Amino acid sequence: MKDNVFFNVNGSVGRGVYEHSDFPDMGSFIAHLDYLHIDRSLVWHVEARDINPSWGNRKLLAEIDSGGHAERLIPAFVITPACYFERGTLDFLKKNMSSGRVRALRVMPELSRFPMREIERLLAELAAFKPLVLWDCPVYPDELNIRDYECLAAKFRKVNFAITQKMWPGFGAMLDLMWRRPNVYVDTSWLHMRDTIGLLEEHFGAERVLFGIGYRSHYGAAVASLAHAQIKEAHKALIAHGNIERLLGIKPLAGKLSGESAILAKKPVWNKFVSGLPAGGVKIIDAHGHLGPSTRGWFFRGSDPDKKIPELVRQMDRLGVQKLFISSSEALFGDPVAGNRAAENAVANYRNRFAGYLAFPPRYGKEMAAELDGFFARGFFAGFKLLPSYWKIPLEDPGYRPVWRYADKHCLPVLIHTWDDKYNSPAMLKDIAPKYPGAFFLLGHSGGGTRGRSEAVALARTNPNVVLEFCGSFTTPVPFEQSMSAVRKEQVVFGSDTGGHCEAWELGRFLSMPVPDKDLVPALGANMERILSKAKSGSIK
Repeated sequence: MKDNVFFNVNGSVGRGVYEHSDFPDMGSFIAHLDYLHIDRSLVWHVEARDINPSWGNRKLLAEIDSGGHAERLIPAFVITPACYFERGTLDFLKKNMSSGRVRALRVMPELSRFPMREIERLLAELAAFKPLVLWDCPVYPDELNIRDYECLAAKFRKVNFAITQKMWPGFGAMLDLMWRRPNVYVDTSWLHMRDTIGLLEEHFGAERVLFGIGYRSHYGAAVASLAHAQIKEAHKALIAHGNIERLLGIKPLAGKLSGESAILAKKPVWNKFVSGLPAGGVKIIDAHGHLGPSTRGWFFRGSDPDKKIPELVRQMDRLGVQKLFISSSEALFGDPVAGNRAAENAVANYRNRFAGYLAFPPRYGKEMAAELDGFFARGFFAGFKLLPSYWKIPLEDPGYRPVWRYADKHCLPVLIHTWDDKYNSPAMLKDIAPKYPGAFFLLGHSGGGTRGRSEAVALARTNPNVVLEFCGSFTTPVPFEQSMSAVRKEQVVFGSDTGGHCEAWELGRFLSMPVPDKDLVPALGANMERILSKAKSGSIK
């Protein structure tokens, strides 16, 4: 899909107070669009959110015009209930919307401090212009705001509404909202969940899905996930640009507007992958996957374990992934002895494509400790998998000591779910990692948010047996390549969290980082192979 036309609904520029500025000016944003081959974008100004809507909206128009970007950047105005009462603002909004220049509005009730229902009076004045009203939705949206958004969509049936930047927490509320209201859409920017584009197409039609990008640090994740989605090419084109052009009443482009970034000449793997082909010329080991049914707010179309393994193999083949390390949902959340055995048996016919992490919930520590030698002797399991925040047992708990000791003795990796919370914050390993130098501590998600990432990097810098694992690290705007450069090149491995996450989305995010492919190759496979070569158990070759 590299040469397809892309129209992003989720652009922003300017400096604000709530987070680091991805694009402080129009030039930096245009350069990002060129790098990703994105032709046009809706764009709003950060100062319209953080200072005042009228202030930022006027600044947005001025900066678009002064930079000569009117063909590529389509203004989206930020609005709040206060706009109704501010002298001259309603006239300013109507003037720009009646001219056709402004066709989209953005509401951000959480940061702008208003309940969604209070925007109704202003929308009543602007509904005649049939705008697209976009809501940057939080991780877990306020239930009243969701219901108020539904009520607005029901009252203003000729106005279209879209949820943007939605990831898995609270995703069910969005699905329910789309089911209730046919004039509600969703963008793809943060849809990192497995097969989500296919799910949306099946239940709502490709016409209800818009293309969007997230943080700058996400790079080509959304582009790659659409390129590799198992839907018709015509439907991909609708999502990429056709739907938003229809909603805004903008004519399609005759050709591409995006430029060419010089660094792309050093990224042949990414260039191939983004076209929808498997990544070639490099060995890819996915160090983080799951097997089995899921719940806890995840929405998938299938959970049959007998079908899952062949589906995973086909997925890996399409993407160019040679091997996947998996842990069992049954073992992580049910009976660990039976669950681990079931995972081992499930992949018996695909041993060359899969290896396992042994789930070790401390509540079953005595049962599991007695089985360790048997599990590792059979050759499938290569390390351990821990989920402290899900089990509500912090990493310092003595129940994990059998894992630390066994991994240290046999030089095994331990994949640990890490996040900046009270159960598995990376800083909690500061006394544990140096005490067990033979073990490899794989920090799943590289600590999660911004604070967790900082802790993960600090831990890795002082402990050569600590490794940053990639997947799920998109929840902070801190560029992952910045963290990679802060540690040894051997201390990073690629993982996707597939089974839950979209492997194409995560692999696309990794491959599209703006660094030469040669600098990414070690983390794609060689580093994991080096770790496995240290194992004294002989379980993996």
